[in-house]
Amino acid sequence: MNLQSIKPIVFAISLLTLLVLCWVNFTTLAGKPTPFEFSFTQIFFVLFPVWAFTIHYLNETTPKISDESIASMNVLQKIRRLFGNPPDWALVLTAGFYLYALYSLFLFMTGGIVEPQYFNGQYQVNNHGKITVYTEAEYQMQHHLHIRSVTGFFMAFFSVSTLVLAPWRKRS
Repeated sequence: MNLQSIKPIVFAISLLTLLVLCWVNFTTLAGKPTPFEFSFTQIFFVLFPVWAFTIHYLNETTPKISDESIASMNVLQKIRRLFGNPPDWALVLTAGFYLYALYSLFLFMTGGIVEPQYFNGQYQVNNHGKITVYTEAEYQMQHHLHIRSVTGFFMAFFSVSTLVLAPWRKRS
């Protein structure tokens, strides 16, 4: 087996995972129940082999050029070269995923990190000995925030993998 025979499989996994993460994220954004429950660890276990293959694929397929040529490129040209000269719309879409990932990271750091647990008939968070009790509505809001922040963050990684492994990638 070579890289070219594995590439379509990893591309399909990456694209499918990206679409499922978008679906989960946007249904929670709309205030509807999540179609799937994901944890940070579950998404990471899918991401790790996809991302490892993507990095290996980039290392093996990106043509070597001189340091002078690299120094004469601007940042956008370097990104374009690294990603294999994708179409403009694909770069813009990936940039959008990255902006949304930054927003999701902000959500995670400002409250999405907390996932209340159901304990003794109450939704509560035990934070360093301080117990905060949530109502059912507050729990649902906090749960949606947590799911959105986690799935939104990982969408950026799967979008890059999908971009790199997509069929339009050419040798630069």
